[in-house]
Amino acid sequence: MRVNPIVRFAVERRVTMGMIILGVIVLGWLSLMRLPLEFLPSFSSSNITVMAPYRSSSPEEIERLVVRPLEEALGTINGIDTMSANAGAESARITLSFIDGTDMDMAAVDVRDRVDRARHLLPDDLERVNIWRFQTSDIPVLRFDLSADWPVEQFYDFTESVLQRRLERLEGVAQVEISGIRTPELQVLLDPSRLQAHRVDVRSLVTLLQDSNVNVSAGDIKEGSRKLLVRSVGEFDTPEEIRSLPLNRDGLRLGDVATVVYGLPQQEEFNYLNGREAVTVFVNKTSSANVLAVVDRAKEELEAISRLPEAEGLEYHIYADASRDVRKGLGQLGNAGLIGGLLAIGSMYLFLRRFRTTALVALAIPISIVATFVLMYLMRQAGVVDITLNVVSLAGLMLALGMLVDNSVVVIESIFRHRNELGEDSRTAALHGASEVALPILASTVTTICVFLPLIFLNSGGRFKLYMENIGITVCIVIVASLLVALTVVPMAAVPLLHGQESRPSRFIDRLTGSYGSVLRFTLRHRFLFVLSILGMFAGVIHLFTTIERSFSGRSLERQVVLKVDTPRQYSPEQTAALYEELYALLDARRAELDIADISYSFDRGTGRSRASWRRSRQFDIYLKDEDESELTTGEVRERLRALFPVKAGVDLRIAAGRGRHGSSGIEIELMGDDPVVLGLLSQQVADRLAAMPMIRDVDTSLESGDEEIQVRVSGDRAVQAGLSSRAVAFTVNNALSSRAVSHFKTGEREVELVMQYREEDRETLDQLKNVPVFAAATPLPLGAVAEFEFVAGPRSIERENHLAQVSVSANTADPTASFAAMGMISRMMEEIALPPGYEWSFGRWNRHMQRDQESGLFALLFALPLVYMLMAALFESFTQPLTIMFSVPFALLGVGLVMKFANQPWETMTMLGLIVLLGVVVNNAIVLIDHINYLRLSGLSRTEAIVKGGQHRLRPILITAVTTILGLMPMVAPFLFPQWFGPVEGRAATWAPIGLIIVGGLTTSTFLTLIIIPTIYSLVDDFTLFLKRVVKTV
Repeated sequence: MRVNPIVRFAVERRVTMGMIILGVIVLGWLSLMRLPLEFLPSFSSSNITVMAPYRSSSPEEIERLVVRPLEEALGTINGIDTMSANAGAESARITLSFIDGTDMDMAAVDVRDRVDRARHLLPDDLERVNIWRFQTSDIPVLRFDLSADWPVEQFYDFTESVLQRRLERLEGVAQVEISGIRTPELQVLLDPSRLQAHRVDVRSLVTLLQDSNVNVSAGDIKEGSRKLLVRSVGEFDTPEEIRSLPLNRDGLRLGDVATVVYGLPQQEEFNYLNGREAVTVFVNKTSSANVLAVVDRAKEELEAISRLPEAEGLEYHIYADASRDVRKGLGQLGNAGLIGGLLAIGSMYLFLRRFRTTALVALAIPISIVATFVLMYLMRQAGVVDITLNVVSLAGLMLALGMLVDNSVVVIESIFRHRNELGEDSRTAALHGASEVALPILASTVTTICVFLPLIFLNSGGRFKLYMENIGITVCIVIVASLLVALTVVPMAAVPLLHGQESRPSRFIDRLTGSYGSVLRFTLRHRFLFVLSILGMFAGVIHLFTTIERSFSGRSLERQVVLKVDTPRQYSPEQTAALYEELYALLDARRAELDIADISYSFDRGTGRSRASWRRSRQFDIYLKDEDESELTTGEVRERLRALFPVKAGVDLRIAAGRGRHGSSGIEIELMGDDPVVLGLLSQQVADRLAAMPMIRDVDTSLESGDEEIQVRVSGDRAVQAGLSSRAVAFTVNNALSSRAVSHFKTGEREVELVMQYREEDRETLDQLKNVPVFAAATPLPLGAVAEFEFVAGPRSIERENHLAQVSVSANTADPTASFAAMGMISRMMEEIALPPGYEWSFGRWNRHMQRDQESGLFALLFALPLVYMLMAALFESFTQPLTIMFSVPFALLGVGLVMKFANQPWETMTMLGLIVLLGVVVNNAIVLIDHINYLRLSGLSRTEAIVKGGQHRLRPILITAVTTILGLMPMVAPFLFPQWFGPVEGRAATWAPIGLIIVGGLTTSTFLTLIIIPTIYSLVDDFTLFLKRVVKTV
């Protein structure tokens, strides 16, 4: 027999191999320590967001002055897929989604250039335009709320000057953001009665403040050989300078008509965590930092800060910790490795009944794992892959643990057969046994790798490609490491371990092998009967798959429920606060019943309807306990919450669209057209129809009622008679009431806004508004003399997509796995609605992304099938024998369908990924079997004898590898199969479990049917090949 050179080197140079193994162990430890530990894989979004804050405005004004100019400037950038915009009362947001393959770095440069070129079209007092592109490093690794029973100024100052600075100084921390802190400002609070008494026009005060507060470069001069820069400085240094600012030649100063104070603006938003008002702190790490180390340092620093004498009374509560998921993933990986390894070792002993031989498996497992880390680190350093240890790659490692010992098991069993059954000495058995199976295990490894090749052609940026890359690369590295260990470490270690081991036949294996041989002879004699059974099996598989639900989202939801709260327009801030306190008390009393961990809620001074959007306003965020500490699913908590909602006049409580691990698990319909009023009517019609569907819950629209407003309508005739223009009246009202900065003031540490407006007590009622003095020449007139006042419904935020107005309607499905069926029903419903010309609809962005992911999965699966066939055709140098092996795939589908039906698992993205991995794994048994049958036929046996003998020789390794793979995956899939023991099937672990579930189900049936039916198909295909050869010869 020809001995494989790699095997010969490993067996004959055992000292060298020992040193190599020792080096791999050392390098493996170093590699594990140096591999970046992340929360999620590195990912850069194909979206770019442009944000433009513009306070004290309205959606219509922001749409006209900010959104439309930016849309015109950005709309012609190459590569834009969709452009969506939102105009609110305080800011504008435009999101550009680019097509796949776009150079996002150049796109970001283009966006910045277009914004700069459009800057002159935007309002002069629009201070900044922010451009942002999402990356995984933007996800905070730690989020906590901070509260204290101190004065507000002291609390804010301590948070910014002590806590924020100390956290930002920590190694690995990129930035610390604080939400909920009001920035101090210098306020010039005008007294309208004094303004009128001294005949001071508020418009002239704005101009005076701006002209008196300048610091500009004035060029340069030359004095001899020196070049000196010239700067004109006329800035305010102290608030007293502003108070002393002269208003006329009679000695009137600004302090005579206004109060100048340095303080906090009025609180507009209120944030609470577990009943206490708090600010939220977000900690982001640097891209190269270890997430566990950064979080640990931040926690230690927080504890040290809380022990400071000046921090007495300060409390913090961590409610989001990225390291928790990573630690859980590492723990699950360790448990899966330990449990899976013990199960693999136990099953190996069950079949071989030899301690020494079983010890080879115990040796191969840790060395394969260590070698995996070495390969991961070296490939990362070489720039081949950008792999890190994160929750996705850890899931890939858990998945690969089931396949880790397959190659070693085949080699060990072959060596064992040569040693115990053929009577060879340990050295010869190691050489011959490992060499005999080297080619088939190489072919098995390559087929598993090739199923991941289609990811090269997948659309970039999709969730499916991101997961397939990280899981696929991890699985490929593991099985390559396993192949190297199987061909080197196992035969090397087998020589001393099996030396002197007595050859004892196993009666159990002998009986099993004999019975299997009888079954094979029976099937070969009744081939026609088995062909009919195969056809019937295929028909059953097709029927089974028609009964399985298809879904665009998995059943694994975030352990969080979002409750939106709408209040009547007439609610005061005090009534709103009382309502939220009542709702919190209701939820707080049922923490144990509903498995609630934390309750966060926020509201603002506004009233009316809050839209279902990215803005966290007027809502409760209910965080549930982890799935391993809870007995309720997120869906069950939602149902119980609906039953708890109190009925209050004018108050509407609704649960927002569910959030999955990777986006919305609800359904969203987008309506687009020219007129927002028409869209509002259409959205209500769609919402009513959705609410009538029994499978739809929590219907909501993106329409927002907004606050009630007073519109000041200038009378043209009266204004002209008074010598005023509409612009002069509008600017007077704006300058008197607006909280927009008119200039800036530099303090010792920062630059703050300089805001000028009437005192709060002078801008509370309509009568006060009517009495605002408007100056015509030097004569003041009350505003009511030149204008009319009308109460109207407040403006809604305006949404746009691709230059069209947009309104969205969102909903949840009663069953989270029924999204595909629901979307089909909704499509038929929308076809029945007659949309006006120029109006259109589509499913929401998340729904479109999920559809694209499933299309990518189907493409990868269909692409992988011919790749596997072509690879096996090249290895076997045959067109027909790979067809025999490919029959393993439909055999596997039978088990896939049965286990999905049993576990109530729908078709979704993760099951598609599991099917792709299964395709590469399931053919391995048939490869090992067919290769050995061919070897025996070349040795001189007849076809029938070769089939029977080959099947008997390969029965044990096929059963061992199948059992070890299935048992290795059991820690991953057990919660799906036995939820009564493991709790709700939710959380991040449940996200990956469907992949393992598919492999377990498919491998179970495929192994059994491969052993029974593949030999029969082999003989039929061989007869067909001989028939074709005879036909060709006769022709």
